[in-house]
Amino acid sequence: MNRVLTGLLWTIVLTLSLPLLSQPTQQDTLKEVMRRLEVLTRVLEESRLGEVAQRQYQPTQGVGPAAAQVYYKKKSGVSIAGYGEVIYQNYASITDAGNPSGKKDQIDYLRNIIYLGYKFNDRFLFNAEIEIEHAIVGEDGPGEVALEFGYIDALLSPSLTFRAGMILVPVGIINELHEPPTFYGVLRPETERNIIPTTWRSNGFGFLGNTEGGWSFRLYLMEGLNAAKFSSSGIRSARQSGGKAIAEDFALSGRVEYKALPGVTLGASFFTGNSGQGLKDSSGTEINARTTLAALHGIIQHKGLEIRALYALSSVDDVTRLNQTLGLSGSNSIGEQQMGYYATIAYDILRVLRPGSEGQLLPFVQYESYNTQEEVPEGFSTSATLKRTNLTIGLLYKPIPQIGFKVDYINRDNEAGTALDQWNVGVTYLF
Repeated sequence: MNRVLTGLLWTIVLTLSLPLLSQPTQQDTLKEVMRRLEVLTRVLEESRLGEVAQRQYQPTQGVGPAAAQVYYKKKSGVSIAGYGEVIYQNYASITDAGNPSGKKDQIDYLRNIIYLGYKFNDRFLFNAEIEIEHAIVGEDGPGEVALEFGYIDALLSPSLTFRAGMILVPVGIINELHEPPTFYGVLRPETERNIIPTTWRSNGFGFLGNTEGGWSFRLYLMEGLNAAKFSSSGIRSARQSGGKAIAEDFALSGRVEYKALPGVTLGASFFTGNSGQGLKDSSGTEINARTTLAALHGIIQHKGLEIRALYALSSVDDVTRLNQTLGLSGSNSIGEQQMGYYATIAYDILRVLRPGSEGQLLPFVQYESYNTQEEVPEGFSTSATLKRTNLTIGLLYKPIPQIGFKVDYINRDNEAGTALDQWNVGVTYLF
């Protein structure tokens, strides 16, 4: 069969090349013949390799490039992909105030992820992310196994999909695109950990879609946060993550993005809903604790240059009653508002040093500022330790798009002078 295909290939090449033989420049003719041969060879390889030739790494449908592999399958069946990261953190021996930090350096196989998907047919698929954290899971181990997401997609039309299950909350940049070779720092931006509690997932359902004009959207109804876990550090601990989650209160979350020009993405996202989950104050009155989080983001990619920027603002209602019920006083108050922003700029210098190289060498700078007590109720105070800024300077080397080696330095500051700087090194991959 292969001999027949090869013979057919050469017959087609010769047939397509005959009109070129009359051209005046033999070198141009040869180039055109070789170009056509390359195209036909690729077609032949795809016919022989099938699924292998179709694998590509582009984010789609609200998930990262590795998580998206099930969407690129041409036939029904199982899809396996994943990502991982090993990080080394080297802490300064003293704080900005000159006091001993007492922080020990650490190396950690932070994550190893398996994406397991199954394409039933052209209309239905299942996709899941199974995470192992900190290498060792068990009675004496520091790690855990968790389901980061697991959902069913039903294609209603070429531009509209229904999704149900455990879903990534579509807020910010990193929560959906959290595969480590796709962002720059060894650690995720702290704004997208403490203001937007990445990785953030909830049980729910909803719709996602896109238009030919460059617009895309996601809109989900999902489990709410649990305000009993709010603190001065923010809302991160209030994630229920789909496991026996209290479902007295639900939330609505959505996202809209517009790809205005090639390489330019602009977006806005939100999450809003009551978070009381049946919590009552001392008089027996329920606390709604409506929580609303909104974010704006933009990504610009052009000829080796990438700029990312994000601004996020959240608010919590009923904070005075929450503080009283949870026994929080003084500067331990939950923030009525939390705010954060960051910007990252990077440039691939291999475009200049080695034009045409498959690899990338990307120096980057990232600045962020965030405060989980941007505002507190009257009668409470703010903590100077929680108004923070970070300046990160680093380097990302990607020999191929799926592998990244990272090194960076984070210069931290806060109003109390207790911040701690650190060096980081990371080895990351996706497949």
